[in-house]
Amino acid sequence: MKRLMTVTIYSIAMGYVEAAVVIYLREMLFANPRQLFPLRALDPQLAMVEIVREAMTIIMLAMVAILAGKKKFDRSMYFIYAFAVWDIFYYVFLRAAVGWPPSFTTFDVLFLIPVMWVGPVIAPLMIAALLAFASASLIVLHGRVPDISIRGVDIVIFVVGCVLALYSFTAGVFHILNVSGPKGLESYTPKTYDWMLFFIGYLSICAAVFRTLTDSFHKLRSASPNTTGDRPYKVN
Repeated sequence: MKRLMTVTIYSIAMGYVEAAVVIYLREMLFANPRQLFPLRALDPQLAMVEIVREAMTIIMLAMVAILAGKKKFDRSMYFIYAFAVWDIFYYVFLRAAVGWPPSFTTFDVLFLIPVMWVGPVIAPLMIAALLAFASASLIVLHGRVPDISIRGVDIVIFVVGCVLALYSFTAGVFHILNVSGPKGLESYTPKTYDWMLFFIGYLSICAAVFRTLTDSFHKLRSASPNTTGDRPYKVN
């Protein structure tokens, strides 16, 4: 629990740093931290700096996960947990600092790797909340039942869900790039979003999480001394 709390504090702090960087960028581009669309082209050198910064952010989250977890399973769960908490508190601090986003349906540029991700704020928040809960639960359960793992079929379901959700964020951008090239993204303002594709992906992620947590709780009950009947609790 101490490791989990430490990673939580680290991720919240990173959420603040991310919000601060975005505020500075919007002030530089629009002279208004609450404005994002229509997009304005970044200087190529500055754009590369921003892309690398995002990559370094992922590396930082991965490194703290490696430090926090003792085994591969724990490290992967800590990474997912740190990423989710970071994402949630990025929006918390952005809202607290400048009042943005004004609503959960406001469009945002979510990420830049490998291409720009665009979607309503509520979509990544739904995924982040689910993953934060699931990964924290599995970290705690794994501490009590070391043989907890994720079955291969659930990994496949999870990955498929993530790919569908990711495509819902990038489909519009890919279309513009195919039709008009990078210039087509200048002055771009998103107007529609493929909610159907997102929800199919989100429900797939939910299914993988539900199956994994259910299986983990069954293992916990099987390993619990008071459920086996042959290993009663010792009373000191």
